[in-house]
Order: sequence, then structure tokens, then C-alpha cells
Amino acid sequence: MTQFTRVGKIVRAHRALRIEIDGREVCGEQIIGAAAVSELLSGRRVEINFVQTPSPDRVFIGFSGEAWVSRSGKAITLRIGGVLYTAPLVQVRQVIAGTRAAAILSRPEPAGIIDADREQAKPIDADLVRSFA
Repeated sequence: MTQFTRVGKIVRAHRALRIEIDGREVCGEQIIGAAAVSELLSGRRVEINFVQTPSPDRVFIGFSGEAWVSRSGKAITLRIGGVLYTAPLVQVRQVIAGTRAAAILSRPEPAGIIDADREQAKPIDADLVRSFA
């Protein structure tokens, strides 16, 4: 089973989408361009670019990752710097429409592995609270 940890948000920037990952402002803003947003919603894989402005008259744009609609069709999956992130598709659509301020960006993490042999070796009442009042 997979657990999700909230790591940031996706907000609208003009007609584009800006991806804000908590604690990751090293390489500039992460952007899905305005033209790519409609392609993303139609099911295509699109680029995520980073935008750096070292000075007001200079702008540098480079490849940062890619985004696509998940297999289930319920989420947007993003790969930035080799790390997977996900956001609910319903929330992303609401952000694009302007009816929601931000979509929650999460990172999937596998749940811990349970040692079944050790668990079955415990007595059936091992985790019960024993108090007599």
C-alpha cells in the first residue's frame, strides 16, 4: 500500500501552472507552460521547465522533468529530477479554471513492510490495554 506525503502545491501563473515544492527553490521556478497545460489534460506527456532570472533582462529556461495523467485517470503524475510527485486531477482542473487557489502536490512513499511471521507469533492479546479500574 502506498502512502502520500504532502510536499507542495500547484498554482496557476497566468495560463501556465507553477509547481511549488517545499524546500526546493534551488533551480528556479518549475513551470508547465500554457500550451502544455491543454496537451496534458488531453492525455499527452508534457515537459516541465525551470525558469531562472539571474537579472531582469536575462531569462534562462531549461528542461526540468515531465508530467502526464496517471493510468487511473484520477491524478497528474510529475517526474522532476528523478523524483515522482502526484496531484489530484480534479484539483488541477479547478486550479486551471480559477475556482481553486492551489492543488495539493504529494509524494508517494511505500508503506512499511510487515513481517508476517513475527506478527503471527505474538499472542492474540499482545496489543490489548490491560487495566482494571
